[in-house]
Amino acid sequence: MSVNKLIIALLSVISIFLLTISFFLDSESELYKLLNLYDYGLCIFFLYDFFAELRRSKNRWKYFFTYGWLDLLSSIPVIHELRFARAFRVFRVFRIFKSYKILVNFLKSNKKESFYGFSVMFIILSIITSSFLVLYFEHESGNITTAEETLWWSFVTITTVGYGDLYPVTTFGRIFASILIITGIFGFGAVISYLNDLVKKWR
Repeated sequence: MSVNKLIIALLSVISIFLLTISFFLDSESELYKLLNLYDYGLCIFFLYDFFAELRRSKNRWKYFFTYGWLDLLSSIPVIHELRFARAFRVFRVFRIFKSYKILVNFLKSNKKESFYGFSVMFIILSIITSSFLVLYFEHESGNITTAEETLWWSFVTITTVGYGDLYPVTTFGRIFASILIITGIFGFGAVISYLNDLVKKWR
């Protein structure tokens, strides 16, 4: 078991949550389009995990015919319904961590890796949640009205560039924008710390 597999499981939970929300949205709405764009991004992570797992497996055919085929199908964005197969990724991790105590001991023994892993999770969750809610509050009264504009705004905000071409005007929009700015500052520090550790290992 590795921290990477735990992150994949948590990403699977997020993606299933996004897919569930999308069922309650108008398929022609910008909110629906935004969730799908994020889900396409998550599919890249899952597809990479599938090939990485296939490469690491001692018996590749056994992996493919047990869990692999589900991992592959759930990574294909065009097959919307099959993406719920990601739940099996979560169950596989939970089966390994049979108790809360085992999970805690695992995280304690991998503190640094766990910190970087959960930092990535926190950043991804903040981006998705903040951008979705900003678009929800801004699409009728602000200048952030489309999924594409929201993605661009999220990118320049979390990187603390802030071009000023797109900005929230509602109170709730500004609140969630502030959360994204703080996340960007935190994420920048985490990335610098991670790169620092990689340099030390290479020396």
